[in-house]
Amino acid sequence: MFLESKISTSNRSNTERIGTDADHEEKLSDQSLWALFKQGDELAFVSIYNDYANMLYSYGCQFSSDKEIVKDCLQDFFLYLRKNREGFGNTTSIKLYLLKAFRRRVIDYLKKESRERHIHENFAFSEFSVQLSSESIYIHRQIEAEKLAKLNKALESLTSSEREAIYYFYYQGLSYAQIAEIFNFTHVSSARRLMYRGLSHLREFLQ
Repeated sequence: MFLESKISTSNRSNTERIGTDADHEEKLSDQSLWALFKQGDELAFVSIYNDYANMLYSYGCQFSSDKEIVKDCLQDFFLYLRKNREGFGNTTSIKLYLLKAFRRRVIDYLKKESRERHIHENFAFSEFSVQLSSESIYIHRQIEAEKLAKLNKALESLTSSEREAIYYFYYQGLSYAQIAEIFNFTHVSSARRLMYRGLSHLREFLQ
């Protein structure tokens, strides 16, 4: 994707401690893979990049329609991860860890871009523009085009936080506890209420 030219293949001989075959690598838990990444294992970094770069790019595009800005932000993010890996905390969910970190990164990046362009700083990320598709959301794989268009229209009636919560729950398969962690809610019930409120508004719109 964006960092391919920056990932050196010359380090492969030094990274075989992950495993000598793909089967062993696939059996690594998130906790083990992240630990190897933090220790400087380049193959672990490549594995994480390959697994999550496209997902994070799609996620970043929810905050801004400027795909070039999202690409730049994502490249800077992975370079930042690579450079500062030793100082990161442990995790049992790489996906959740990256979503939280990239969310902060992309919002800060967009604020900086908006200031440089003299645009109001809330121009992008305040409008978390979730768009549902039969390919990307597993609970609506067979939905008809007409109903899909109506559902997307209904999503536009939600607040940005409601849309964002729905994105995490249905697109990324996160739990209420994980959604609460991303939003920095003190209680899981806050995430649950946010989801219920958004779904309630959707039902009212679709009636």
